[in-house]
Amino acid sequence: CLEGYVMDTDIDTFTCQKDGHWFPERIFCSPKKCPLPANITHIHVHGDDFSVNKQVSVSCAEGYIYEGVNISTCQLDGTWEPPFSDESCSPVSCGKPESPEHGFVFGSKYSFESTIIYQCEPGYELEGNKERVCQKNRMWSGEVARCKKTRCEAPLGFLNGEAKVENTTTGPTVVYSCNRGYSLEGAPEAYCTEHGAWSYPLPLCKPNPCPVPFVIPENALLSEKEFYVDQNVSIKCREGFLLQGQGIITCNPDETWTLTSAKCEKISCGPPTHVENAIARGIHYQYGDMITYSCYSGYMLEGSLRSVCLENRTWTSPPVCRAVCRFPCQNGGICQRPNACSCPDGWMGRLCEEPICILPCLNGGRCVAPYQCDCPPGWTGSRCHTAVCQSPCLNGGKCIRPNRCHCLSAWTGHDCSR
Repeated sequence: CLEGYVMDTDIDTFTCQKDGHWFPERIFCSPKKCPLPANITHIHVHGDDFSVNKQVSVSCAEGYIYEGVNISTCQLDGTWEPPFSDESCSPVSCGKPESPEHGFVFGSKYSFESTIIYQCEPGYELEGNKERVCQKNRMWSGEVARCKKTRCEAPLGFLNGEAKVENTTTGPTVVYSCNRGYSLEGAPEAYCTEHGAWSYPLPLCKPNPCPVPFVIPENALLSEKEFYVDQNVSIKCREGFLLQGQGIITCNPDETWTLTSAKCEKISCGPPTHVENAIARGIHYQYGDMITYSCYSGYMLEGSLRSVCLENRTWTSPPVCRAVCRFPCQNGGICQRPNACSCPDGWMGRLCEEPICILPCLNGGRCVAPYQCDCPPGWTGSRCHTAVCQSPCLNGGKCIRPNRCHCLSAWTGHDCSR
């Protein structure tokens, strides 16, 4: 193929066949294509035919301007002439931004997407946009900031005191004072400097110390060890005592304490729970006191033999006195009294060993379980009242005794078969 063209097939030779035809019939040469430059982000290419000798037009994205000829041709060697790349597009310029009075501009680049920052001289504060960005329309975002003379602000919420601002011939002055019961720590006055700040830091109003409270209930403890004006102190009782009444006292601005009617009373649990078949020994029922239990003869103690009065006004769990039976109760019976079993339904006897049959067993049957008879051979049924015949009674006969049928008048034999 000629320069700038490439063969479409893998075969570059014609061969004469025995049938008098050439193979292949045709060989084509197609024009080469010029590849687009890599990593182009600011360039727009207009046209979709990138073959040899074809032209495309190029332009820049918004915020950029193209430098040079914007028509490029695909050359025989696969390159574009004139060449183009992202470097062909230069960012637009917004020009040097205006500086505010008593302020400065930080930033030396004024092209598209560049940022500048405003800053004011000491004693002035910025009002408006601190930052501005160069936009694609060649204009800076926002507006020029202003530098306003700084003014000292009156202190807000001066804790436990008051701050008064007075205008004097030399400028604003602030005077501090504390509430009753508080003392000033720091400078009592401050003046406004040329930088717009007070000459001294904000002082503190610290509470005055208070004497140790002397009117507190007996058996009481205090939550704090050091005491100051307006401080709330909690009254707590010693172990085993319960607080009754208001449990907080406060130190007044005159360094006296509020009155309290609080008392610490000994915790009482009241009489202990009654334990059946037991003797309780102990006559005091307050915190830490103990009751000792012992069982009557024929009963055994289960659990702790002592019950103690706790801080929550309850007794620890008392023991249980259970009856003792020399021989164990049978068939689910419970030892309820010494050597006496309480039997479940259907059983009787001292140890619940005898079953109960409400109706007697018949025909020699024996009661072996509640309402259940053990029948001799030839009898069955709950009471052994039904006879059993090994051979069934025929022709309407009825089994009335073991292996004996009662026949109708026209029949005979042991099974009424004759």
